[in-house]
Amino acid sequence: MEMQQVRYFISVAKWLNFTRAAEECHVTQPALTRAIKLLEQELGGDLIRREGRHTHLTELGNKTLP
Repeated sequence: MEMQQVRYFISVAKWLNFTRAAEECHVTQPALTRAIKLLEQELGGDLIRREGRHTHLTELGNKTLP
């Protein structure tokens, strides 16, 4: 787990929007998405549920927030 991944996750959790989180973190949306996916793989589950244009934290996502 890298601090950068954690920072990206916190931003997505704050905005519940990948585009806004990417803008806040000054990275492209695909780069942010890849980092989150790697973090999810490392933690063994989904942190964020994506339902079309809606994004929600999963139970694991809520537990992972500092």
